[in-house]
Amino acid sequence: MPPARALPRTVAVLVAATLVLSGCALSPTTDVTDQQARDRFITLVNAAQEAAGGDWQVQDDPSPRECTIPLWVTGSRIPALRTGPAPRDGLDDAAGRMQRHFTAAGMRTTVTEVGDVVEVRGETAAGELLLFRVSATAMTITGESECRPA
Repeated sequence: MPPARALPRTVAVLVAATLVLSGCALSPTTDVTDQQARDRFITLVNAAQEAAGGDWQVQDDPSPRECTIPLWVTGSRIPALRTGPAPRDGLDDAAGRMQRHFTAAGMRTTVTEVGDVVEVRGETAAGELLLFRVSATAMTITGESECRPA
Protein backbone atom coordinates (compact mmCIF):
# COMPACT_ATOMS: atom_id res chain seq x y z
CA MET A 1 0.00 0.00 0.00
CA PRO A 2 1.44 3.44 -0.91
CA PRO A 3 2.17 5.95 1.84
CA ALA A 4 -0.79 8.22 2.76
CA ARG A 5 0.75 11.36 1.23
CA ALA A 6 1.37 9.57 -2.10
CA LEU A 7 -2.29 8.52 -2.35
CA PRO A 8 -3.64 11.84 -3.77
CA ARG A 9 -0.91 11.88 -6.40
CA THR A 10 -1.66 8.27 -7.34
CA VAL A 11 -5.37 9.00 -7.63
CA ALA A 12 -4.65 12.06 -9.82
CA VAL A 13 -2.45 9.99 -12.14
CA LEU A 14 -5.11 7.27 -12.41
CA VAL A 15 -7.85 9.80 -13.18
CA ALA A 16 -5.73 11.51 -15.83
CA ALA A 17 -4.85 8.18 -17.43
CA THR A 18 -8.51 7.14 -17.44
CA LEU A 19 -9.52 10.39 -19.15
CA VAL A 20 -6.85 10.07 -21.81
CA LEU A 21 -7.70 6.44 -22.49
CA SER A 22 -11.46 7.09 -22.56
CA GLY A 23 -11.12 9.79 -25.20
CA CYS A 24 -12.74 12.47 -23.03
CA ALA A 25 -11.15 15.86 -23.30
CA LEU A 26 -11.70 19.42 -22.16
CA SER A 27 -11.78 20.69 -25.72
CA PRO A 28 -14.60 22.16 -27.79
CA THR A 29 -16.95 19.90 -29.68
CA THR A 30 -15.33 21.02 -32.93
CA ASP A 31 -11.87 22.25 -33.76
CA VAL A 32 -12.92 25.74 -34.86
CA THR A 33 -12.48 28.97 -32.92
CA ASP A 34 -15.35 30.40 -30.87
CA GLN A 35 -15.92 33.08 -33.53
CA GLN A 36 -15.96 30.49 -36.33
CA ALA A 37 -18.47 28.39 -34.37
CA ARG A 38 -20.66 31.48 -33.85
CA ASP A 39 -20.44 32.44 -37.53
CA ARG A 40 -21.28 28.87 -38.61
CA PHE A 41 -24.35 28.84 -36.35
CA ILE A 42 -25.62 32.24 -37.52
CA THR A 43 -25.12 31.09 -41.13
CA LEU A 44 -27.31 28.04 -40.37
CA VAL A 45 -30.04 30.27 -38.91
CA ASN A 46 -29.89 32.72 -41.81
CA ALA A 47 -30.05 29.89 -44.35
CA ALA A 48 -33.11 28.43 -42.59
CA GLN A 49 -34.79 31.85 -42.75
CA GLU A 50 -34.07 32.05 -46.46
CA ALA A 51 -35.39 28.52 -47.04
CA ALA A 52 -38.63 29.39 -45.22
CA GLY A 53 -39.16 32.57 -47.23
CA GLY A 54 -40.80 35.81 -46.20
CA ASP A 55 -39.66 38.77 -44.12
CA TRP A 56 -38.19 37.88 -40.73
CA GLN A 57 -37.55 39.80 -37.52
CA VAL A 58 -34.21 39.09 -35.82
CA GLN A 59 -34.78 38.88 -32.07
CA ASP A 60 -31.59 37.06 -31.06
CA ASP A 61 -30.67 37.32 -27.39
CA PRO A 62 -27.06 38.54 -27.12
CA SER A 63 -26.58 36.73 -23.78
CA PRO A 64 -25.05 33.24 -24.02
CA ARG A 65 -26.78 30.38 -22.23
CA GLU A 66 -25.00 28.02 -19.88
CA CYS A 67 -24.48 24.41 -20.91
CA THR A 68 -22.32 21.48 -19.86
CA ILE A 69 -19.72 19.73 -21.99
CA PRO A 70 -18.02 16.40 -21.21
CA LEU A 71 -16.60 16.02 -17.72
CA TRP A 72 -19.15 18.51 -16.37
CA VAL A 73 -17.23 21.52 -17.63
CA THR A 74 -19.32 24.67 -17.86
CA GLY A 75 -19.77 26.03 -21.34
CA SER A 76 -21.96 28.46 -23.21
CA ARG A 77 -24.30 28.41 -26.20
CA ILE A 78 -25.36 31.26 -28.45
CA PRO A 79 -29.16 31.48 -28.77
CA ALA A 80 -31.16 32.66 -31.77
CA LEU A 81 -34.78 33.70 -32.23
CA ARG A 82 -36.32 34.73 -35.52
CA THR A 83 -40.01 35.40 -36.13
CA GLY A 84 -41.62 35.41 -39.53
CA PRO A 85 -44.92 35.69 -41.35
CA ALA A 86 -47.55 33.07 -41.99
CA PRO A 87 -46.29 30.49 -44.51
CA ARG A 88 -47.08 31.37 -48.10
CA ASP A 89 -47.99 27.81 -49.06
CA GLY A 90 -49.48 26.10 -46.00
CA LEU A 91 -48.13 24.31 -42.94
CA ASP A 92 -47.31 20.96 -44.52
CA ASP A 93 -45.48 22.49 -47.47
CA ALA A 94 -43.50 24.87 -45.23
CA ALA A 95 -42.59 22.06 -42.82
CA GLY A 96 -41.61 19.74 -45.68
CA ARG A 97 -39.46 22.43 -47.27
CA MET A 98 -37.65 23.04 -43.95
CA GLN A 99 -37.15 19.33 -43.33
CA ARG A 100 -35.58 18.97 -46.79
CA HIS A 101 -33.42 22.04 -46.13
CA PHE A 102 -32.20 20.69 -42.77
CA THR A 103 -31.51 17.27 -44.29
CA ALA A 104 -29.58 18.81 -47.20
CA ALA A 105 -27.52 20.76 -44.62
CA GLY A 106 -26.52 17.45 -43.01
CA MET A 107 -28.79 17.78 -39.98
CA ARG A 108 -30.72 15.00 -38.25
CA THR A 109 -34.39 15.94 -38.42
CA THR A 110 -37.65 15.12 -36.69
CA VAL A 111 -41.11 16.48 -37.38
CA THR A 112 -43.71 16.78 -34.64
CA GLU A 113 -47.24 18.15 -34.65
CA VAL A 114 -48.35 19.93 -31.49
CA GLY A 115 -51.93 21.10 -31.86
CA ASP A 116 -52.03 23.63 -34.70
CA VAL A 117 -48.24 23.91 -34.90
CA VAL A 118 -45.79 21.78 -36.87
CA GLU A 119 -42.24 21.67 -35.51
CA VAL A 120 -39.22 20.61 -37.53
CA ARG A 121 -36.16 19.94 -35.39
CA GLY A 122 -32.71 19.90 -36.96
CA GLU A 123 -29.51 19.02 -35.12
CA THR A 124 -25.95 19.01 -36.45
CA ALA A 125 -23.22 16.56 -35.47
CA ALA A 126 -21.59 19.44 -33.53
CA GLY A 127 -24.70 19.84 -31.38
CA GLU A 128 -26.18 22.93 -33.02
CA LEU A 129 -29.96 22.88 -32.72
CA LEU A 130 -32.59 24.63 -34.84
CA LEU A 131 -36.33 24.44 -34.24
CA PHE A 132 -38.61 25.63 -37.02
CA ARG A 133 -42.20 26.07 -35.92
CA VAL A 134 -45.00 26.92 -38.30
CA SER A 135 -48.68 27.68 -37.78
CA ALA A 136 -51.37 29.25 -39.94
CA THR A 137 -50.44 32.67 -38.54
CA ALA A 138 -46.64 32.71 -38.18
CA MET A 139 -43.30 30.94 -38.42
CA THR A 140 -40.45 30.94 -35.90
CA ILE A 141 -36.89 29.70 -35.90
CA THR A 142 -35.19 29.22 -32.56
CA GLY A 143 -31.85 27.62 -31.93
CA GLU A 144 -28.68 27.22 -29.96
CA SER A 145 -25.08 26.89 -31.10
CA GLU A 146 -22.83 24.06 -30.04
CA CYS A 147 -21.72 24.13 -26.40
CA ARG A 148 -18.32 25.85 -26.18
CA PRO A 149 -16.08 26.05 -23.09
CA ALA A 150 -16.79 29.21 -21.13
